[in-house]
Amino acid sequence: MGGEKEKKVKVYKKRRPLKIVLRVLGVLLAVVILLSVVIFFGFQKYIVYTPDGVRLEIPFLQKYGPEAAQTPEIS
Repeated sequence: MGGEKEKKVKVYKKRRPLKIVLRVLGVLLAVVILLSVVIFFGFQKYIVYTPDGVRLEIPFLQKYGPEAAQTPEIS
């Protein structure tokens, strides 16, 4: 009986859920970074430099056109 080898019980802790969570977070972070870079470079043509400062004028977000931003004069 001395020649018999004892079977060792191997305990395997699954790390797959951790890898999946880390992979999903990494993909989300990459998408957020890519989206912010695309938005930054895509909206550069809508930046308007005025004596009052820098302003972002996006045509499709303006409600009533460029005249809506002007305040009426009171006589």
